[in-house]
Amino acid sequence: MPNLRTSGPRSRRSRRRPRTRGQALVEFALVLPAFLLVLSGILDFGFLLYSRMTVISAAREGARQAIIASDPTTIPGVAQGKVLSMSTGLVVGNIGVKTACVAIATSGSCSFASATSSQAGDAVQVNVNYSYHTFFPLLFGQTIDLGSSVQMVRE
Repeated sequence: MPNLRTSGPRSRRSRRRPRTRGQALVEFALVLPAFLLVLSGILDFGFLLYSRMTVISAAREGARQAIIASDPTTIPGVAQGKVLSMSTGLVVGNIGVKTACVAIATSGSCSFASATSSQAGDAVQVNVNYSYHTFFPLLFGQTIDLGSSVQMVRE
């Protein structure tokens, strides 16, 4: 009488199972680095996009706050304060804010030095620069400079 444990299709399948488990482990080890690289690239790009949208929004809000300021000498401080308050989620030390007066209503030039040097009808330009530091520098580089410039007419 033949021994059932050593002959037939059942014994062949039982010998192959440990090899398939090892094969799945090797495939996983080969695919894991590529998967993590793609995942980190997606996350880094998402944070970069969030930072870009935040910089644009902060520049708009800073310019809007600057054009409704009653005293022209406070416009640079008001714009910078609003930009920094709107920059949630960003590193404040990497943000640069510049405010300029663009003469539209007056002939010549305008500035924010005195109350008479800038008037309604002149424009306020707010430039916001941000240096984004990447999480995974092999994909995009160490830092990416983001910026936005908004110009609005004073009321």
